[in-house]
Amino acid sequence: MNLQEKASKYQHHSHMHVLNIMFTIGLLLPVLVFGESEADSLSHPKQIAFLNAIGQPTFIWAVNWYVLDQYWANISIQTLKNNIETGWVWDEDGFDVNQVGHPTQGAFVYTAARAQGLSYWQSIAYPTIASFIWEIGMETESPSINDMITTPMSGVSFGEIIHRLSALTLGPGTTKPLSRQLFAGLINPFGYGVNRILRGESIHQNFNYRPSNLLAEISMGGGPGYRDKSNLDNSMPSRFVRFNLVYGNPISKAKLFKPFDNFSFVSILNFSRKDYVGEIYASGMLARFYSRHSEKSKLVVSLFHNYDFMNQDNYKVSSSSVGPGIIHVYSVTPKLSFGTHVNGSFIFMGSAGDISDDTKLRDYHFGQGFSAKFMSKIIWAQRGEAYLRVKRYFIYAMEESHVEGFENINLLTAGGHVRVWEKYGIGVEGLVASRTVSYLNVERRETLQNTSMYRVYISYSLANKLFN
Repeated sequence: MNLQEKASKYQHHSHMHVLNIMFTIGLLLPVLVFGESEADSLSHPKQIAFLNAIGQPTFIWAVNWYVLDQYWANISIQTLKNNIETGWVWDEDGFDVNQVGHPTQGAFVYTAARAQGLSYWQSIAYPTIASFIWEIGMETESPSINDMITTPMSGVSFGEIIHRLSALTLGPGTTKPLSRQLFAGLINPFGYGVNRILRGESIHQNFNYRPSNLLAEISMGGGPGYRDKSNLDNSMPSRFVRFNLVYGNPISKAKLFKPFDNFSFVSILNFSRKDYVGEIYASGMLARFYSRHSEKSKLVVSLFHNYDFMNQDNYKVSSSSVGPGIIHVYSVTPKLSFGTHVNGSFIFMGSAGDISDDTKLRDYHFGQGFSAKFMSKIIWAQRGEAYLRVKRYFIYAMEESHVEGFENINLLTAGGHVRVWEKYGIGVEGLVASRTVSYLNVERRETLQNTSMYRVYISYSLANKLFN
């Protein structure tokens, strides 16, 4: 595009751009004003959260239009009208954009609401508002059904974990060391970082420190290339970094329970492979229905909110789900125990699909469905563990597609981990994945993929380093 054409484009939409700039400044001014007075800022939490919900998508739009010159950010009153008239569609964005990018966007709005002192349930509304504003008005593309559901659903579970970790990082007491403030800002840039800049130290009282059991570990390793029956070249060895975290005690006797007083989080980043973000699992306990404790046996029945993402080059599946689960721990000896976790969930929005990333078209399908998880673990206190985990995703392809049926993704993982010296350990695990499609109109079931993968890794326990 030459300079004359670009100047013409800006002139054509100059009125709309000026309005958006004025609108953005108008949103920021009340926040700055509230920040001048601690009493005022703390007495308007819902208003500030609402301003964040509007301001964040506006800011992202402004960066994409004025800095990155993205064509889809060329919005106007006419594009807003077109989006409303066209109605909701299933979008064609890439898997990572839809299943990681949008949940992250929702998490940032959610954490901004939590930073104002709002509760888990109160904060859910704001990423929903932000997602609606983005889909209707901040793109030239038609509003997306899948993004409207995934952004708040997965964003809330991801965001609550971020909020809890930033509060834990800041620690107790009224004085927060600068190093802890900087680290909390990295963990929670929109919820803590921006609000700390705008509102000063008054924001700290909305990050209540609550002592909690915490297990955090980082591991590094690799393994041979995938083994499957496709024509893809998967001979490249896989190398990865994994961060896993368990917050709170799932079998605690505490009577007062708030959403995500217990959660688990796992993220895997790949190296030397096409898909950098390999896996994300976030599962938080929403409510506790029943608990029973005896000398050797502990049982809890709870409701869980889950966000799952897996994209390992040649298989992909993601889901936002809620459902009941049972956790049972049996102590064989004071140091040896056997744990089981069973969970079944309704998938509000899921996606799964093709094994190839070579096509320019969307190679996966959207839909609702169900998921199930079974995990069995033998734990040797302070020494190690062995585990078996089975996950199944059953997702109906809802949008118009050449595949009219159900996506079935099955994952079987087995492994073990041994602590060899103080905080260091070594581990090994194997994964078997399969994808099949059950067609609705034809009595057949097609197996599209069988894959296996193996990993060897070293680990380092870092909970005390990071959060205590």
